[in-house]
Amino acid sequence: MKLKKIIVLILCLTIILPFAVSCNNEPEEFHLTILHTNDWHGVLDNVPKYATMINEIRDEVENVLLLDGGDIYRRGPFQELDGAVEIAVMNALGYDALVFGNGEFPRAHESLYNLSEHTILQRAEFPVLLGNVTLNGEIVEGFEPYIILEFQGIQIAILGVTSPKPWDRGYPFTSRYEFIDPVVAVNQLVEQTSDISDIQIVLSHAGIRFDRMMRGVSAIIGGDDHRAHATPEVIYDGERRIPIVQAGGETNHYLGRLDLSFARVNGEWVLQEFNGRLLLMNDVTPDADIQRLIDYYRDLQQQEEAA
Repeated sequence: MKLKKIIVLILCLTIILPFAVSCNNEPEEFHLTILHTNDWHGVLDNVPKYATMINEIRDEVENVLLLDGGDIYRRGPFQELDGAVEIAVMNALGYDALVFGNGEFPRAHESLYNLSEHTILQRAEFPVLLGNVTLNGEIVEGFEPYIILEFQGIQIAILGVTSPKPWDRGYPFTSRYEFIDPVVAVNQLVEQTSDISDIQIVLSHAGIRFDRMMRGVSAIIGGDDHRAHATPEVIYDGERRIPIVQAGGETNHYLGRLDLSFARVNGEWVLQEFNGRLLLMNDVTPDADIQRLIDYYRDLQQQEEAA
């Protein structure tokens, strides 16, 4: 009889113990570092230095995201290439996502064409997000409304929305597309992703006016206004704080860093602390490979202009 009880006890421990260990091994804290850029507008002089810093941070820190808030080429020296140069650089840097900026859309004087054929979509080796522009009620082919990335078993949803400026300004091509209010779209995307992700973050080119009205997310990585946030702007969702960051723009853009610390509260991951700043490049050595890539396109363009 005693032997039978011992066998039953062993069997119970065999079944229960792995689950207990698994539960105990689940993290109660989670740290995420977001490196972010926006509104390059083709000004790439400091980007080789960004590359050096990005690689150093990736070597030092776990759980690093690299995101861009859009407007990568318009008005820049490589404008006629429709973002091909900037996307080549972003591919080399290993970006996780880019949100389509209003500057990426065709302008009033340009012919109507299918957004799905855009150079950026054809060349990007990472997702291009556009969650608030639809064609016949569907997300435009080739774009993603959001992506979900996993770090340490935790699902991070990146939700992408852009500015309604092309619609507001009456660009001819917009007659084919519907622009949804970015705040409304974020609410919809949060609802779509809340059951399949643990943390939701907005990658926005909507502009600070819209960003300040967004709720239900942990952070907003912004663009469009060319604001250089030395520290994050903070909005409130009840008692929860939501940081908003931008990293300048055009001739005054930066590599931004936002460190987020989460804790598990009642089964949910809740943002506890954050630290955002712009990284200075004064003493940083440019990455030689990225510099050569930019110089290659610059030389090629000069040869074509001289021909």
